[in-house]
Amino acid sequence: MSFADNNVTGGSDEILLVPEANYLPNFFLAKAVVCVLLPLVLWRAWKFTILPILRPDQPKEFPYWIPSLAHGRAFFLDSNGLLTRARNYLGDSKEPFSLTAFGMTFYVVTQIKHSAEVYRNSETLSFEEFVQGLMRINGNDESTIKAVYSPLPADKAGFPNPHGDSLGVLAQKMHAHQLHPGENLVTLQKLVKAWIDKHANLGDLSKFPSAVTKGSKSIEVPLYWWCSETFIQLGQDVYFGETLSKIDPDLPAAFLTFDELIWKMLYRYPSFLSTDMTTARNQVIQSLDKYFRVPQSDRKGDIAWLVTAMEDEMRAIGVEKENLAVVVFHLYLAINTNTRKTAFWLLCYLIYNPSLLASFKAETAAAFGPDGELVDPFMIQDPLRCPLVDSVWHETLRMSGWAASVRLITADTVIGGKRMNKGNRVMVPHRLLHFDEGVFGPEPHAFRPERWMHKRGEDGVSSLARSPSWRPFGAGKTMCSGRFLARFSVTTFVATLLRRFDVELLGDAPFPKADEGRPVLGTMSVKEGCDVKVRITAKQ
Repeated sequence: MSFADNNVTGGSDEILLVPEANYLPNFFLAKAVVCVLLPLVLWRAWKFTILPILRPDQPKEFPYWIPSLAHGRAFFLDSNGLLTRARNYLGDSKEPFSLTAFGMTFYVVTQIKHSAEVYRNSETLSFEEFVQGLMRINGNDESTIKAVYSPLPADKAGFPNPHGDSLGVLAQKMHAHQLHPGENLVTLQKLVKAWIDKHANLGDLSKFPSAVTKGSKSIEVPLYWWCSETFIQLGQDVYFGETLSKIDPDLPAAFLTFDELIWKMLYRYPSFLSTDMTTARNQVIQSLDKYFRVPQSDRKGDIAWLVTAMEDEMRAIGVEKENLAVVVFHLYLAINTNTRKTAFWLLCYLIYNPSLLASFKAETAAAFGPDGELVDPFMIQDPLRCPLVDSVWHETLRMSGWAASVRLITADTVIGGKRMNKGNRVMVPHRLLHFDEGVFGPEPHAFRPERWMHKRGEDGVSSLARSPSWRPFGAGKTMCSGRFLARFSVTTFVATLLRRFDVELLGDAPFPKADEGRPVLGTMSVKEGCDVKVRITAKQ
């Protein structure tokens, strides 16, 4: 209020205090703001200041202002950046901390010994919940999920099951049986070798849709897209043989579209915002359904044992038709989502470093015959004979990996001395572990393959590769079984490509940026608009 001379009544000793014209609206606005903000401030003080004092046995939480949103937007835009800010805000004490996003509370574990507690605990921490969630969102009905996760007889036919596990658990052992070192893995590696030796020629490599500029001696391609098309086709042919390509020649392209939009599935976007993702996914599932309607005896080409064995086991418990296709869709996803991206990043690190590229080519030369034929791809995998390849592989994984291990807490659990409540999730963010300067040395954000050259054992393996901080494929029972075949496929293909072709960068584009914000199931995609064009020229 103010005193207004023109409002003093003449002839009177009384002075009237008259509000200014805009006082009432401002007063009510201020009152409304206080009514809204005061409860919010009190709520925030209670939740993030007082409760931690009353409950010192629980992880501290990274504060936020909007209860319904929490850190959802920041998690969506850059989850790893959010985790780094949260850890720094809470003092970088290495204790587990918590943050909330999309209505879910995550307990974040960043210390090595605490992460080991997570990986060892299969009693109160569940990975199956994540897998079952994927099954539901991709179209499996509840009866299928129940059948897959119901215990089976120990004396059942088919793959041995001495512990009476469910097929969902048994499938992990079947993956290991096919993909861990041994004769079964060598069988697949030989198929990969044959595919690369046969198709690494200009004629075949120019058939992929991204190869839009073609000449008699060279092609020009967007490297990320071209690597993706090549590796999806490779993975599909090695596991499923020739029949799947005949059923749907455009299947790799459909999967690539889906996989680049997989973040919509992981964030459970509403259907009206996800039509592009679901259309591509449905095409893959429908093509797999058609594939499994073809009798096994009529399918052409070499087919991985794992595919037919999984089919037989699923049919034995009554999983048929589209439900079978959805289950195997997750296998198709696991085969093809990461190798394509890793090949791209490895090639980029070489192309942008000419001296490293020359050393890589020199070290792998002995794997090839005089005319460039692929003779001994297993040599390329030997860290004693190819220590640079080994170092470049590890450093590429370290720089390009995104994934985190997530478990559902099925009963109150103590990790790192902090009690974590049932119904929430515990997360081990591998990317944060991989940038620990105390483990990986100076300049952890720089690509330096030489950091893997030191302290190698008699088998040639770097001590860093044995560090508990090194988790590019996860850990525990859910560690990726395909890690051996992935390395074989990527390093063999890159070595063969560089042996038979000159690969040069077109223009002066900067090193491509990774899409660190959107979640993936392993290796990061390139940021939209940051793909690089290269010319691939056949050597004379």
